[in-house]
Amino acid sequence: MSPQMLALNILPILIGVLFWGVVLFYFSSDLLGVLEHLLPLSWQKILASQGILAGIGSALIAALLYILLGFFVIILALIGNVFIAIFYTPLAIKYLHKKYYPNLQISSFGGIGEVIGHYIKYLVYFILSTLILIPLYFIPLIGVFAILIPHFFFFKNTMFFDVGSSIFEVSDYHHTLKTHKISHYQISIIAYLFALIPVFNLFATLLQTLIIARYFLEIKQNRASKQP
Repeated sequence: MSPQMLALNILPILIGVLFWGVVLFYFSSDLLGVLEHLLPLSWQKILASQGILAGIGSALIAALLYILLGFFVIILALIGNVFIAIFYTPLAIKYLHKKYYPNLQISSFGGIGEVIGHYIKYLVYFILSTLILIPLYFIPLIGVFAILIPHFFFFKNTMFFDVGSSIFEVSDYHHTLKTHKISHYQISIIAYLFALIPVFNLFATLLQTLIIARYFLEIKQNRASKQP
């Protein structure tokens, strides 16, 4: 890929991490105070207790809260990178089309305004589901899935629409969503797994865009080959 496209992928995530890192640094005490009020009552009692065991328990809870805040910083940075991907997705598709599918006719629908509107819609869903699931965050193991599942569906719905709207006609896109449901989840899970690799996940959005675009282009090419 061109240096310009790589810069589009890397710079926004660095800016996002820096921004949310600064927010976390200066407002971490306030954010921790909010999270402490959301803790189970038994945990709040530990924080208010005195003694050696209570001190150990308080330290563990504080460490958990900081990890949780750090995790959300990464999630928010990734959400920002998905937004930036809206602007370079056509470049990524153009690159794949020219290199691997030069004879395939691709279409598009909507426009960048509609893609941004779709992004905002699912961002609202993500925020609401994140707030609803707050009580589950403090349950071991379950808390991890409570954080990741809303982000996965946000990722899948926004990335699929962003890429699909640059390859298919609107009717063809909706037909594809209905007829390839299992493979959609398979490819979206594979692409999403890159977001779970530490450090690499901060720069994975371009690769995820290429994976999904290649998947849709293969579907479109298979359909074209079956037509008389």
